[in-house]
Amino acid sequence: MTGKLEQQRSENRLELLTKCRLEINGKKYNCLVDNISTMGAAVEIADTVQDCIQVGNTGTLDVLLLSPVTYHCKVVRKDSTLIGVQFVDH
Repeated sequence: MTGKLEQQRSENRLELLTKCRLEINGKKYNCLVDNISTMGAAVEIADTVQDCIQVGNTGTLDVLLLSPVTYHCKVVRKDSTLIGVQFVDH
């Protein structure tokens, strides 16, 4: 997984590519989920909006799984065009 968020994780990640929408600071960004787990997700996003999103920002991630699912999340990592989010209780 060159260029993707890589770290040791205690939970299994499901590799998939599906549409999602990340909402941070009142702005919505169309993007793709690269992989997801019960704890968080890696989200591919255009690098033109990377500067608008900072580690520590909170928002929501709407993911199209079997049906649409909304997660409250916190940005925990940025890497090129990939953003790591951790799911949080709201």
